[in-house]
Amino acid sequence: MLKVAIVSLLAAASALAQPASPGATASPARNTGAQTSNTAAKPQASPEATNQAAASPSATDQKPPASQATASKAGEGKATSKASAPAEPALPPTATVITVHGTCTTHSGAKGAAAKDCTTRITKKQFDTLLNMVMPPNQSPTPQMRRTLAQRYVELLAVAEAAQKAGVENSPEYALLRLRGLAEAYQRELDLKYKKVPPSETEAYYNQHKGEFESATLRRLYIPKADPAKPKATADEKAAFAKKAQEIGDQMQQRANKGEDMEALEKDAYSKLGLTITPPSTQIGPVRKGALPAATDKQIFALAQGGTYKDDEPTAVVIYKVESKETLPLDKVKDEIARKMERQKMDSTMKAITSSVKADYNDKYFGPATASTSPEPPGERR
Repeated sequence: MLKVAIVSLLAAASALAQPASPGATASPARNTGAQTSNTAAKPQASPEATNQAAASPSATDQKPPASQATASKAGEGKATSKASAPAEPALPPTATVITVHGTCTTHSGAKGAAAKDCTTRITKKQFDTLLNMVMPPNQSPTPQMRRTLAQRYVELLAVAEAAQKAGVENSPEYALLRLRGLAEAYQRELDLKYKKVPPSETEAYYNQHKGEFESATLRRLYIPKADPAKPKATADEKAAFAKKAQEIGDQMQQRANKGEDMEALEKDAYSKLGLTITPPSTQIGPVRKGALPAATDKQIFALAQGGTYKDDEPTAVVIYKVESKETLPLDKVKDEIARKMERQKMDSTMKAITSSVKADYNDKYFGPATASTSPEPPGERR
């Protein structure tokens, strides 16, 4: 639960992250409890520590290597010039990056020790895991960002220890937060697991669902059924205008099937209807299959190149013409497929979990079940 609370608090600090070029991030680590010890004893790891941290590159309390570039001296009393500093060698995962003095009573490794004599040590690996959980995708943390998160984490350790001393763990509020925190942490674990979609699965999905990745370049001729320049037209005038628009729409579709230019047809249609407004562009696309309303989408993607479809909408007659169609290659849709497969696996797992339990509700207390009180599908809660 402490891990989830840490993420909640540190998320507020993620707003300080500055856009940066994508960089490698450390892989999430498991069971990375902070190291806690009494200052009188030799520091050693405490895997049972309740502050299971996650982490990413941060400032360290270790000395930099001697090979780090320094300003070179030209001689006694002469001006010095700075050498360009090489990239600082990466710290090992076991290096201590945060040492917290005065917090230890919440950790099993410090039983019986006075708080003022205790220290809690967080390694680079632990902090890297935590940082990876709160950093936006494709952003590398700046030193300022790391330090800000580290400071928030230390504050949280202190407050969490005070809360334990106050017996907050026995409160009903904590019990509810713990349940929610566990569920959210488990969903995150599943997210991380399902993000790793093997290329073979992506390719197999693509080959089995190629129809989902069709794209079409369209022309659309839009003929309004009412004259916007005559808002006060009578009902009969409006009906007559709409009937004429439908008749002209039929004519334009026939001419479009013969290969006439759609822009010219739209201008002609507007002229025949006496419309003074400028016709919209007929160029549309490319349009992915599934982007249009279901009925229209089905009709359009059933057409061959050059085919037309007339859609009689409430406010306009719309004529679509397919200029070209293609099936997008795997390279262009592999990320989309991976995200879709991740959602499917997540939804399937959550459905299996929630459907494995059954509850009876007292209607005298809760009232009869309705559609609005039915549980949401697992995917809708994410």
